[in-house]
Amino acid sequence: MSKNIAIVAHKYLTQPDDDLVIYLNKNKYKNVLHIRHSFNEAEDRCSYYTWYRDGAFCKEERSRDYKNWPEPLIYLKELFYTVKWVVGSKLVWDYYIGMDGLCTLSGELLKFIKKVEKTVYWVIDFVPGNRFDSELKNRIYKFINVSGYKNSDEVWDLSPRMAEARENLWGIPKSIYKVQKVVPYGVWRDRIKKYSYTECERTTLVYMGILIPKQGVQLVIQALPQLIKNIPGLKFKIIGGGEYRIELKNLASSLGVGEYCDFKGKIEEDEVLEAEIAKSCVAIAPYIKSLDTWTYYADPGKIKKYLACGVPPVLTDLPWMSKQIRDSNAGIVIEENIENIVDAVTKLMQPEINDIYRKNAVEFSASFDYNVIFSSLFT
Repeated sequence: MSKNIAIVAHKYLTQPDDDLVIYLNKNKYKNVLHIRHSFNEAEDRCSYYTWYRDGAFCKEERSRDYKNWPEPLIYLKELFYTVKWVVGSKLVWDYYIGMDGLCTLSGELLKFIKKVEKTVYWVIDFVPGNRFDSELKNRIYKFINVSGYKNSDEVWDLSPRMAEARENLWGIPKSIYKVQKVVPYGVWRDRIKKYSYTECERTTLVYMGILIPKQGVQLVIQALPQLIKNIPGLKFKIIGGGEYRIELKNLASSLGVGEYCDFKGKIEEDEVLEAEIAKSCVAIAPYIKSLDTWTYYADPGKIKKYLACGVPPVLTDLPWMSKQIRDSNAGIVIEENIENIVDAVTKLMQPEINDIYRKNAVEFSASFDYNVIFSSLFT
């Protein structure tokens, strides 16, 4: 393919921009420039890029760490490096894809100076209420995002709920978008090895994601005293990092279940991550509605990752596809309480039930394979 595609994102864990890069390189797009800025919960605040040409690695560069800088200056740093690297490429980029409002703002500047032909705002979260403690920050957040919706040549929403919510809660009519598409999280189904119940770790419950209170991992730990009575040899595998990890470890120790919790930290390689999930028996995502301001409108990738790995999830009903998962018997939807967690996990770890749900999970995941999702984006 002769097109040049630039993708710019804030990074902590893998996101769909990483998968788009895989797809573009697999299909040998002429130039792919992947610029990343470390997210505020990452260990550093570096900016870095990788450049691919005709599907092969070309070059890369990384800035120094700006972790000690004030947040506003870090955002200016990110704008500087994005513009520097795109202009320094000496190419005009057919598509510039920003993974949030700030990244998209840089793209609009680059389009103004004619270094970018078309800008895309790939909206991977939407927080209509107070995303930040500061009212000023919330106003800036809204202004930057609305600017992205209005000015981008295309808006790609991660979830079908996003455009509806923006209209109902922010008064942004759908007519404002030049082009609007739903481009959700997906999976690479073919690369994941699946395990039957007899082949998997039959007493392992897995969680994958950032460790913050809204994710509900604390509820699972609180459920462990009863779960280990129901399921001898139970292990709770926790994949991900974050400052809340210390509090979760302390909670497990105080309840006397620390030995049943395996805190694996963040796994960088996506294929290694998928292998860890796929070997597990049951997965969990107990989002807490009162603490969660964006999962309802977004498309949480962990759920699709669980399903594609053939591991049936236990989840609360915040994600937009929770009803379809329940109706397909690919997972169990629960209320956010300890009793429901115990009942659902215990049920899904029964051999006959687990095997049925594993097969249903894999079948359900066919609709969101990345080869299908990405195939029509750049026609």
